[in-house]
Amino acid sequence: MIRLLLIDDHTIFRQGLKRLLAEQDGFDVLAEAGDASEALGRLREQPFDVALLDVNMPGRSGLEMLPSLRAERPAMPVVVLSMYPAEQYALRAFQAGASGYVTKDMDAIELVDSIRNVSKGKRYMTPAVANCLLDGFDRVCDAAPHQQLSSREYEIMLLIVRGIRLTEIGRQMFLSVKTVSTYRSRIMKKIGVSSNAELARYAVEHRLID
Repeated sequence: MIRLLLIDDHTIFRQGLKRLLAEQDGFDVLAEAGDASEALGRLREQPFDVALLDVNMPGRSGLEMLPSLRAERPAMPVVVLSMYPAEQYALRAFQAGASGYVTKDMDAIELVDSIRNVSKGKRYMTPAVANCLLDGFDRVCDAAPHQQLSSREYEIMLLIVRGIRLTEIGRQMFLSVKTVSTYRSRIMKKIGVSSNAELARYAVEHRLID
């Protein structure tokens, strides 16, 4: 039996995922968490074989949370769940210690396979994710400016280039508009641009967004 911890801030999504996994043989969802502090608390209460972690979380994002989860339970594999395409987050997820990366629109069979694979000590990635990782490592070797961004800065950058307003970004991340604006300034300085349009152009040129 694979003991699971679900970490996602959307209760409805967790409930749906829990029902899906309950229909599969060999899975037992022991606990759920909606943020970083709750997730770490659950880890300290009992052992888990695999954690499923959403990228977009209130407060500390999934990518920011990953090192803490790994530090608390080094042997526990973590599968990162994301609503965004692999090219936007997969490389950073694996660099942060993920054992698998799946998108929320993938087939249920692939999700089940990912959990079973990482529970055996393997890494899981679809061919699309593997290709993105190879492309991403090539870009790392080229020392692209966005590689200097922290996980939080990278996440905010992707929201900005999608046209999300700073006030909405702050609401999603539980940050003040002033804090988000400060992040925006840091991002632009590191990337070497001076406007949202230039930032969006950079993101497209480096295949960070479609």
